[in-house]
Amino acid sequence: MKHRFTRTLPLLILLGSPATAATIQVDTLPAKIVPEQIAALPLERGEVSDLAPAGKRLKRGDVLAVLNKEQMAQEREEMELKLARDRINRRDEIRKLEAQRRKVEFYLSLTHGERRYAQAPTGEDNLPPTQQSLADIDERISLLQREVEGMTRIRNNELNRKHARNTLRMPFDGRIQYHFTLPENTDEPFVYNAAGSMPFATVCDDSAFYITLHISRAELTQLPEQQFSVIIDLPEGQQLRGEYSHRRVEQNNSGDMLVYFFRIPHTDHERAFRMLGSNARARLFFDTPEDALQLNKGELARHPVATECSNWEELVRKLHPEYRLLLIGEHQIIIVPSAS
Repeated sequence: MKHRFTRTLPLLILLGSPATAATIQVDTLPAKIVPEQIAALPLERGEVSDLAPAGKRLKRGDVLAVLNKEQMAQEREEMELKLARDRINRRDEIRKLEAQRRKVEFYLSLTHGERRYAQAPTGEDNLPPTQQSLADIDERISLLQREVEGMTRIRNNELNRKHARNTLRMPFDGRIQYHFTLPENTDEPFVYNAAGSMPFATVCDDSAFYITLHISRAELTQLPEQQFSVIIDLPEGQQLRGEYSHRRVEQNNSGDMLVYFFRIPHTDHERAFRMLGSNARARLFFDTPEDALQLNKGELARHPVATECSNWEELVRKLHPEYRLLLIGEHQIIIVPSAS
């Protein structure tokens, strides 16, 4: 939306004559700069390594920090040694069962007469083997094989989950801001002592930045939001502008609030990133309809008819009966034809 800033023409007091409306300032409100997405990332106390550089743009999935990396490496080595011992023990049990199976299979292959001269391999029930004995042995061998596979998978999964909990990754493309003073040498592991509920870092999706305003005036929320724009005045005559993007209801300690988002041009993203977390005030502008007219509030209030009216709407009806009140700005009143 292009601004149509024009100079307000003086009102002819006696006639109450309006000037052609343009883009007008309707309010000045507290404002915040917010990125497309933002997330606070916690981390427990411990030894931190693999720290991502601050200020560098990162990709989704990039490692930000690893907690207790050496300890986790030791735990993985201990787990692998234990799994190796368990596999050997299970394989020994399987070999014993396979030897027992061969004996049972040989005994069952003998004739009834031959069995009188052979020693029957008995099971736990001390009874001669049967075909069911072979099935039982096969089932036990299969169970041991599945136990070996299951133990490896379960313990690997447990360690991988722990490693994932101890590894901070970027949830989206963007930048990171740490909430503690970085050590001089971030290439070496260092001890991180979490301070209460303070997050380890905040990451932001810098693909877009917005100026946000909480607009509560009912007459403003009824206007076409696409015709709003904002400006934040900065030092040395610079400005940060935003064009309307979207609005949504958010919650705070006092309840629901209607928040308007104004997209900042990509050329100002670096400046917007540096302003994250700061308090600002933004001038809210409204791009009035082509058939709208504006009345200067100061001059209109001095009109003789003003003493007979209790509000702006009544005064507009008396001076401009063919128009209706659309908007009360900081310095102007916007009126439009009654039929529009």
